[in-house]
Amino acid sequence: MSHETPLQLLLIEDTEADALLIRRQLEQAGMNARIQRADRMESVAEALEEDAWDAVLYDYTLPGMHFGDTIELLRAKRPELPIILVSGTVSEEMAITLLSHGLNDFVLKDSLLRLPGVIRRAVENASERTRRKAAEEQLRKLAMVVEQSPTSIIITDTTPAIEYVNQAFVDTTGYTREEVLGRNPSILNRGQTPQETYAELWATIAQGLVWKGEFRNARKDGSTYLEMATIAPIRQPDGRITHYVAVKTDITELRDSEARIHRLVNFDDLTGLPNRALLLDRLKQAGLTVHRTGRHGMILVLDVDGFKFINDMHGYQAGNGVLDSIAARLIHTLPEHSTIGRIGANRFAVVVEDLSRQHDRAAAQAHDLAERLHEQLGEPHFIDGVEGSVRHATTMGLYLITREREKPDRLLNKAEIALQRARDDSRNTWQFFNPEMQALVEQRSHLEAGLHQALENREFKLFYQSHFDADGKLTGAEALLRWFRPDGEIVAPDRFIPLAEETGLILPIGEWVLEEACRQLRDWSANPETSDLCISVNISARQFHQPSFVDTLVQKLEAFEVEADHLVLELTESVVLKNLLEAEERMQAIRGLGVRLALDDFGTGFSSLSYLQHLPFDILKIDRSFVSNMTSDNSSAAIVRATIAMGHALDLKVTAEGVEMPDELDLLRRFGCDAYQGFLFAHPVAAEHWTLTNATML
Repeated sequence: MSHETPLQLLLIEDTEADALLIRRQLEQAGMNARIQRADRMESVAEALEEDAWDAVLYDYTLPGMHFGDTIELLRAKRPELPIILVSGTVSEEMAITLLSHGLNDFVLKDSLLRLPGVIRRAVENASERTRRKAAEEQLRKLAMVVEQSPTSIIITDTTPAIEYVNQAFVDTTGYTREEVLGRNPSILNRGQTPQETYAELWATIAQGLVWKGEFRNARKDGSTYLEMATIAPIRQPDGRITHYVAVKTDITELRDSEARIHRLVNFDDLTGLPNRALLLDRLKQAGLTVHRTGRHGMILVLDVDGFKFINDMHGYQAGNGVLDSIAARLIHTLPEHSTIGRIGANRFAVVVEDLSRQHDRAAAQAHDLAERLHEQLGEPHFIDGVEGSVRHATTMGLYLITREREKPDRLLNKAEIALQRARDDSRNTWQFFNPEMQALVEQRSHLEAGLHQALENREFKLFYQSHFDADGKLTGAEALLRWFRPDGEIVAPDRFIPLAEETGLILPIGEWVLEEACRQLRDWSANPETSDLCISVNISARQFHQPSFVDTLVQKLEAFEVEADHLVLELTESVVLKNLLEAEERMQAIRGLGVRLALDDFGTGFSSLSYLQHLPFDILKIDRSFVSNMTSDNSSAAIVRATIAMGHALDLKVTAEGVEMPDELDLLRRFGCDAYQGFLFAHPVAAEHWTLTNATML
């Protein structure tokens, strides 16, 4: 007896003796089969509700059953089920005729020796037909997917000559299929893609590898477009490459949007000058240049004194005209390769390189340049729509950039300290950062010593600021670090956190914050009303890039039995872009734990958005500077709207920080923002004062 899986046979037969003969014949032939007999149309219909039948054996003449009706029922229920006529009442000629009614084969009852072989053959043929039909269906679906894909798909031979293009290619390029079949894809190349790109492409696919890159191609009408392409070789079973397939996406609008957002994020909308973020980047480059060449540089910050009076007296259009006029004079007066930025409402900054190697000579050059600028800016402005001229005073602060390595924000800060001293002494003047200002540096040293003491004496405390979803539902809180000194002084985070970053003290501080947040999550989990809440924790660059960071994170989660998806780590752009490849691997490892990731302070850092497509963020947080300005500044509103749209396009939840006014909330809701955080809803409070009552959206 065979041990193969039993065949499931439905026997439509009214004579028990004939059914017994059929069973014995199959057993003698070694066929492993389960046979169920049916002798009425009702029992046949019931049996067909099962899906397990491999074949039907059917006698031709059964009382109360019409052959044609039964065949129609069988084919309606199970079109692929083999039907074998087993009858002693029809001739062989009649059986052959009946094959046209939907039979697969026949066996006369006086020739039952043939039956096992006929059954096996019919089942095998049905199985093959099913497989072939499934393959054809799969192929049909694949062809539909390829043809209806929104991305352009091109298949070429190795010449390369185009053998196939889908409808998206036709729609994108304007060429018909007939116009491109048999031609080289280079018909799209009008010389705007670098030759190096094609050289790299052919060197890659010639090795049988997949190439990815960008082309700037031309449509049939001559208009250009940018497309992202993935080109792969198609191999035969013997390994030969016979074709290439290219999948292309038109990214013209995406790149244009990136360029617009880049400009909004990095440049002042009114004057077109770099904003504070971009100026700091240029200042960093200037510091590197000074260190490399030994030539001094200069950072100068200037304020337009009485600017509010200009706006109040002549209107905002006049004020904007003055700012434009100042920008033009700075560009005209300063050396060609200087960087000029607008870093505040009425504040500009200038970075000048290539001053003398000699300190005294460089100081004299900076002095002369400051005098010239002060003189130029003292001239009256003639503004359209304003009768007569507009005058204002200008106060400036300067700092010489030397070969001593200093961070960009420190350089800018020293120039701003000099500006403040000039303002305190008398407006409409300028002043160098001088040794008398060293007291501020000493304060920094005192603060650093205090940080060490704060760690030892546990002077830090976590406050929690609630955040809410679009429906006003409380979803959790952000953990915010506070420092309470023994003398009662509360040190603002923006004073001590940058210093902690510089000195490396952020590492033990950051680990303590992570531990306290996990401890709080454990406490919340014990209360049904707070068990679903999450906590967001800011992670510093130094902390994130520690080789042991992921291991430390695992240890904290396990020690406090925290559900990983209740913890959100907030990273700034500067954190992940320090080493993009390492950051992506580490973020994937963190996501693998179940911990979620948020991009914090979006829009204040790096100048490109392309990395967002590759990094596994869950949440995008809009920086408070854009939120606070968006109701009065169109560029800020545009940035917020674009950021929300871009976040949703990348399947990210978008949270707005620093929401303080109802009109800000209204505008954010119209833009489709997902979540909110700010004083409008809740102030940060210590854990012991944080309750569901004071964490309710106002």
